[in-house]
Amino acid sequence: MLRGATVTDLVVGATPRTADVTLAIGSIVAVVVTGRRGNETRRRRTDLRLARVGLVRYVVTGSLHVPSGSFDPLASNDPAVVLAGRDVLVPLTDATIAYELGARMTTTEQHETVLINRAHATWIELDEAAAIDADEVELEEERERSYHAAMIKDFTGAVSD
Repeated sequence: MLRGATVTDLVVGATPRTADVTLAIGSIVAVVVTGRRGNETRRRRTDLRLARVGLVRYVVTGSLHVPSGSFDPLASNDPAVVLAGRDVLVPLTDATIAYELGARMTTTEQHETVLINRAHATWIELDEAAAIDADEVELEEERERSYHAAMIKDFTGAVSD
C-alpha cells in the first residue's frame, strides 16, 4: 500500500492527484523515493557506475551502486545479467527519468533516487554509453529489446489432466 502517492495519467496527461494505492510489486515499473534506506552502520562499500535503463515507456539514467571491485557482469548490455542477484526494485541515485506525457511530449524529471523494477528492464547501457544529454534520450519504441528468462514461462512440458 502506497499512502499519499501522486498518481498521473500519462496517456491523457491529466492533472496529478494524490491517492492511497495498492499495487503488486510486479506491476511497479519505476518509483521515485526519498530518504535514506536502512541502518547506516550496515551499509556495504559500493562503486558507482553510470547506467541508463529502458523500462517499458521510461528511460532512467543514474548511478548504479555495485559492490566494490565487481565489474565482470557489468561488461554485458543484457539487463538480466547486469541486474542479476539484486532485489526486484533496484535503486539508481542522482537519477533522471524521461517519459512521454500526453500527446507524445517528452518529459524529463530529476530525483535523488528512482527505484526501477529489474523485471521490466528491456535494455541497459553503462558508463560512456549511458552518458548522454537528457534531451537526447531515445524512448522505448526506438530501442532493441532484451527479454529476461524470468519473464518467460515454458509450457512445452505441461501435462493436462
